[in-house]
Amino acid sequence: MKREQGGFGLVEAMLALAIGLMLLTAASQLFISAHQSSRLQSAALRMQADARLALLRMAQDIRMAGMFGCLRLEPDDFRDQSARDAFARPLQVGPASLSLIVAEPPGYPGAPDWTLLTDCISEAQVHAARAQSPSLPLAFPISRHHYQLHGSTLRFMRRNSSQPLVDHVREMRVERVDTAEGQRVDVQLTLFDPDLDIEQRYDMSVAIRNPVARP
Repeated sequence: MKREQGGFGLVEAMLALAIGLMLLTAASQLFISAHQSSRLQSAALRMQADARLALLRMAQDIRMAGMFGCLRLEPDDFRDQSARDAFARPLQVGPASLSLIVAEPPGYPGAPDWTLLTDCISEAQVHAARAQSPSLPLAFPISRHHYQLHGSTLRFMRRNSSQPLVDHVREMRVERVDTAEGQRVDVQLTLFDPDLDIEQRYDMSVAIRNPVARP
């Protein structure tokens, strides 16, 4: 009597191998897709964090532009004409730049462009760089903060120093807008990831709190 052979035959083995390869390919594609999605999500979150940091910094300076101490400054309060001209235009907007004259908090690193000395009662003086006076006890350091797109890097400039804020910036747009409620500054940043070939746009509108004359 002929005994039947048990186990897998060649056809079954080939079929099992084919199914295994199909499952392996599907799993590999799923892993690659998940990895790519993770990279895209990480890049988007990184760009969002970078843009948010830069926009928040600009927003703070926009709100502070034109706010100089506790007294209204008069022409005779300035010790030189260049300071008077700068304070008359504390906010300047270009297509891809933003320049502001702002009061800086105590302890800000580096010497300021000007110092406003005052008693907050009747007298005020604006001096170049850092200054002090025994008769005017309050000193407000004031500097020009400049934001400008250089190539694909948004840079922050103050006096003779320059530091990068955000890299991989495709475009920066700054516009001053008149509205029924007052004036505002619109800022738009477009960031990109050179490796993943994606870009994101971020917008911000900030109301101008202090009276700022147009050029």
